[in-house]
Amino acid sequence: MANPFTHREEEIKAPPAVKKKKKYELAVDEEESEIKKLDMEDFEDVISIMRKAMFEIGRAEAKQIEEILKQGASYGAYVDRMLVAVGLAWPVAFERATKIIGKGMANALYLEDVALLLAYEGKGIREKLVKAREDEARATGLKYVVAIASEEVPKEENVIEVIKERGTKIEKIYLDRGYSFFKSKIGLIAFKEV
Repeated sequence: MANPFTHREEEIKAPPAVKKKKKYELAVDEEESEIKKLDMEDFEDVISIMRKAMFEIGRAEAKQIEEILKQGASYGAYVDRMLVAVGLAWPVAFERATKIIGKGMANALYLEDVALLLAYEGKGIREKLVKAREDEARATGLKYVVAIASEEVPKEENVIEVIKERGTKIEKIYLDRGYSFFKSKIGLIAFKEV
């Protein structure tokens, strides 16, 4: 009797129909995601996306998000009318000479890190949300966009080389889009004149 556990190579190969299914992937690319301004109607979805993207959202944070949405500078990415990413933004005062982000006359738009569902990573959505918020800053007459690119400040002197070698996705996006960087007590700050 033949051993049932030994097979010829042809028998182990998957049938053609199965092979085609394995090659099929979720086809979401830049053209299929739509960027829209967020408002209070999106509040619950925004909270949900941010929690799924590992942001800690308690009552105080939810109240802050509500206030941020009311300012009308935040954007979301939609795929098939479903919110899949959130880019919060709000006006701040930024002093380029002293490199201080604070209170005062708003001249910059602060960009919060993008909250993105894992299934939509690598589809160009982060870049589109950064660009949409840059356009918002420009359209509202603000001079800069500014963000905390990382809470970790590299010890090395040449921040650009560190970002090129081992930077996060958002740091690399800022670098590609022409942002300048500086080290601060609150992290690595990225800014750009719009």
